[in-house]
Order: sequence, then C-alpha cells, then structure tokens
Amino acid sequence: MPWGQMTMNDFVVEEANLVLDFTHCGKPVKFDTKNNNGLYAVDFIVNREKNMLFIEVKDYQNPNTPRVQQKEDYNMLLDAGRADESVFALKMGAKIKDSLLSLYAKGDTFTKNVIYLLFINFDDLKAAERQLLFDKIRGHIPTGLNNERFTAFKELKFRLVDAEKLKRYGIVCSSKISV
Repeated sequence: MPWGQMTMNDFVVEEANLVLDFTHCGKPVKFDTKNNNGLYAVDFIVNREKNMLFIEVKDYQNPNTPRVQQKEDYNMLLDAGRADESVFALKMGAKIKDSLLSLYAKGDTFTKNVIYLLFINFDDLKAAERQLLFDKIRGHIPTGLNNERFTAFKELKFRLVDAEKLKRYGIVCSSKISV
C-alpha cells in the first residue's frame, strides 16, 4: 500500500486484529510500509496542532494467534524488560530513530514535540513488567535529539501505553470480530 493510504477510511484503520479509531485524534498516516529502504518505521504518524504522534502497535492478543505463540510472545516481552540486551527493545527504539531520520531526510524540521506511543495489546503484561520494558526501550530512544544543539528537533517523549491511555490521546482501540 502506498505511503499515506489507509485501509478503511481516513480516520478508522485496521492493524493486526485491532480497529483503531483516530476520529478524535487527527488523521493518521500509515508510515510502516514495505518501501522503507531497510529502515524500521512506526506504524502511524498523526500530525496534530501541538505535537506529532508516532504510534507503534503490537497486538499480542490476536485471537488468530495460536496459544503457543502467545506464550512465546509473553516470555519475549518479559525477557525484553529484564535482559541487559533485547532485540525487541532495540527494534522498538530503532523504529522511532529511523522514522525521525526518514522524515528529516525528506525535509521535515519537527517544529512540534514528538510523542512516541508504543501500544502493546497484552493484558497479561503487569504494571511492573511494563515499567521494566519501558525503561529498557527508553534506553534505545534517541533522547539526545532533545539537546539544544539539534535545532531541527523539538522534545521527544516516549510512552508505553495500554488501551485506556490511548484514549487520552483521542485514539479508540477495539478488537475486530473474528469470523
């Protein structure tokens, strides 16, 4: 699908087994496409009046995923929060870095703060485990871009969010009905 095209309508999109409604947030742009030239990319970008949202969606509760795979995913998330080095944490950090670099190379100057929302749809991931994961991923986020020397970038914030916290940003998330 070409960059910027959506699947359902301009404000309601499908990602994995989820439906994301951006009606009260702003028009999302599908950014993670096959044409990223080897770079990682966040799933969606929403350019709002006061900030830009970079949104990554990981749906580990997809009912079409076998139970064995769900258990492996859960263990991977636990390990990612506890391990010194984690491929998952590294990739999630690289998604924001590569997305910023891609847009910067296209001439964007980031006159607004950027908020990176990583939504992990997995209720079994407890608060303490989410905090460990947040800390590990944050270590791979290029917060050095917040330095006044990098005038092309405004402040970069990272949030590991659940469905309730997504609502605070005007995004409603629900599961698709499996047939």
